[in-house]
Amino acid sequence: MALITIKNVVIRGMAACVPSKIEENSDYPYFDDNELDRMIPTIGIERRRVLEKEKTCADLACKAAEKLLNELGWEKESIDLLVFCSPDRDYILPDTACIIQGKLGLSKSTMAFDMTLGCTGWTYSMTNVCSLLSSGCIKRALLLTGNMGTYECAYTDKTAYPLFSDSGVTTALEYKNGASPIFCQLGTDGKNYEDIIIHDGGARNGVTENSLLLKDFGPNIKRSRLHMEMKGMEVFAFALKTAPKSVEELFDYCQINKDEVDCYFFHQANYYMVKKIIKKMKIDPEKAPFSLLNFGNTGACSIPFTMITERAELLRNNHLKNVGCSFGVGLSWASLFFETDHIIIPELIEFDN
Repeated sequence: MALITIKNVVIRGMAACVPSKIEENSDYPYFDDNELDRMIPTIGIERRRVLEKEKTCADLACKAAEKLLNELGWEKESIDLLVFCSPDRDYILPDTACIIQGKLGLSKSTMAFDMTLGCTGWTYSMTNVCSLLSSGCIKRALLLTGNMGTYECAYTDKTAYPLFSDSGVTTALEYKNGASPIFCQLGTDGKNYEDIIIHDGGARNGVTENSLLLKDFGPNIKRSRLHMEMKGMEVFAFALKTAPKSVEELFDYCQINKDEVDCYFFHQANYYMVKKIIKKMKIDPEKAPFSLLNFGNTGACSIPFTMITERAELLRNNHLKNVGCSFGVGLSWASLFFETDHIIIPELIEFDN
């Protein structure tokens, strides 16, 4: 497993944007009454945010970036690096980061590229962006993460669609000599890549007529090969085993005691799963907030999104020690220990569809 120490980088601010459209899981037509009473308390999701057609999570992340730059007082010409991390890119080519660079009006000297991870998107891309900043050659960076779960999942698939939301988040990072180090633990189990997969649409399996067909996988479970398929029990077992081990190895590496941590931010997969992880790790539940109830699983955005929606005041007004732990598609996982100090967090932005 990769264990990494990153020096000289600080988080200056974060901003999040969601669509204004709200879907209530109580109105979802593919649950019967018994399932509704059982499922919503288990997954912990009552409502979700949904983008209309022709808009993407890159639009949300762009709105967040504009707001954050304004509140930080950063000149656009001062941004040296822009990374967009999402499985939901605008096009196969070009990289969405290049499009965002143009929309934001950043300098032509800005380096811009995409990363395509899902659940572990923020933790993996933080590791990469901060590593580039740590030498001091790059001074300021914007990390944009996006999620369009309602695009990835079939509306007719009750096992997936009610879990996911659409969102965009921007994290502002800056070189600072002598900053408290960021510690990272990352890993991959690619042999089980099919546990969360969209089968068609890439170079391996292109789009055919068969790709578009909705197929029946059980009562109220219909999806095509262009929609996400998730093996729930396998993913649950993977997360319950991997997440605690990842955080424990991180603590061993950076010599931090779990009680020293002020906030734990876990990937918001579902309520039952994350509660089990918290209990297994013997963490104070008050230190591990959830954003699932009103926003669902926000994929690559879920860790910073939870920071923004559930702990904004604490982060704005204090110097905190934090752990972020993510796990999922790949299969991959990552845990970060990082400190924040009175960071800028604007109010949650609503994007009018």
